[in-house]
Amino acid sequence: MALVAGEGDLPLVILKNLVASGETPVVYAIRPDWQDIEAYGLSVIPVKEINLVKIFGSLVFRRIKRLLLAGYVSKTVIYDDSADSEIKGIVAGLDDRNDHALLGAVIDRVEKLGISVLGYDSILPDMIASEGHIAGPEPSASDLADVDYGRAVLGRLLPLSFGQSLVVCRRSVVAVEAMEGTDETITRAGGISGAGVLVKGMRADQDRRYDIPVVGTKTLESMAESGLSCLAVESGNVLIMDREKLSEAASRHGISVIGMASCPSS
Repeated sequence: MALVAGEGDLPLVILKNLVASGETPVVYAIRPDWQDIEAYGLSVIPVKEINLVKIFGSLVFRRIKRLLLAGYVSKTVIYDDSADSEIKGIVAGLDDRNDHALLGAVIDRVEKLGISVLGYDSILPDMIASEGHIAGPEPSASDLADVDYGRAVLGRLLPLSFGQSLVVCRRSVVAVEAMEGTDETITRAGGISGAGVLVKGMRADQDRRYDIPVVGTKTLESMAESGLSCLAVESGNVLIMDREKLSEAASRHGISVIGMASCPSS
């Protein structure tokens, strides 16, 4: 087994669960703090620059048959003129270069190597958000109105493979997440409205094996700095990192965290 570990806490949580279950995956670390992984006594391969030719070759050489992918990896590699032949070939073959299409093409290539790509659900079943109140104070009526508005907007945007998160204030969209990521979206919204709610969901046909949205204490810290008062995540489709720490942060910052019903399709 191998784990491709991007940035963030999710790869570390997955790794902890894998080791506890007796697995000893090879870790391809696409993150600056890869030394944290060495504490598990596993084989760690630091990936300083994304080169799919080398990564695929290593997977085959090591006879990897099962693969997990977790964590943030910047999509800006598609704009790198020095990208390797695998990346250039995958990008050239896509009519649509959104996250859904790009990740799907990479997974297809991995599977052609005879490697099964595994999902998170069986490893992290307790982290999937449920509907209803999750942490912090109960949301205000105005926050709930903004959540309802944002949920309707997400239903239109998610099929287009952008807008996984958006900030709404007084039933008006303040910021929409694109390639920059959730935290930068929150910061941008803070500079515009200084208030509002963050609504986060997942495209209906998104591949749950490797691309489930994630929230955690860092999300709440960013929201607090930007003046946001409520985090609403799509139940069944968002992973919540370390509920105990998230609950403490939500109470400390006075931020409501709720699980909302699935976003309506357009």
